[in-house]
Amino acid sequence: MLNRLISRLKMRLNGLKSPALRERMYRIDVNGTPHEVQHSRFNLNWLPEAGIDPKVIVDLGSFDGGDAWRMKQTFPNARVITVEADPDRINIVRAALAASDVEIYNFAACDQDGPVEWYTATVNGETNAQGSLYQHSDAYQKRFTFVKQAEDPIEVDGKRFDTFCAEAGIDGIDLLHMDIEGAELSVLRSIGKVRPKLIYLEWREDAFRGHEGTASAETLLHDLGYSLLGNLGDDRLYRHQDA
Repeated sequence: MLNRLISRLKMRLNGLKSPALRERMYRIDVNGTPHEVQHSRFNLNWLPEAGIDPKVIVDLGSFDGGDAWRMKQTFPNARVITVEADPDRINIVRAALAASDVEIYNFAACDQDGPVEWYTATVNGETNAQGSLYQHSDAYQKRFTFVKQAEDPIEVDGKRFDTFCAEAGIDGIDLLHMDIEGAELSVLRSIGKVRPKLIYLEWREDAFRGHEGTASAETLLHDLGYSLLGNLGDDRLYRHQDA
């Protein structure tokens, strides 16, 4: 609790006065049809509060398109790009964003180009947000007993982040928003020359088998020129030194 209070104070001292959101579902309208979608704890007010007028936003881990939708609604002149790895979830994303100008891609963001193993996950028999390049640890399974991960992986397209940026013509990013079930470190290792001004990521310690913990990510982020603005438990916000 004390660490979170200190983190909140640090965010305010850096000009981020708006609180983190509660992760929740909300309703959007898609060509006259209501859709229930979800957003993360990232407060979009943090961008202008940080003095950033976003031109490019990259959202890795679309889930249902809820974050990408609100990003485009809030910053209509920004180029908003969302990436979803799961072959079932991508259809849900496309349906939710059908009336928007969000750019949608289907691949697993990681540190290699080519086919990669993907473990799908279900909740109540439906493909959900917990699909991953990694198998869930025992600790994860005990914490989220309602999540059922497939024992055998399927194959999906994998792509390095620097490869993706080159192909998509991205040479600058204002916000990199990641919720990719353990693959955040892989993306950071393949980030190339691009240095997003803000990086927001989800990170669960000891959640995946054979996976390095937060210490490796924090060391790499420091080496890349980032400092921690906010530790929100499972979510963290970093700012680049040149932003």
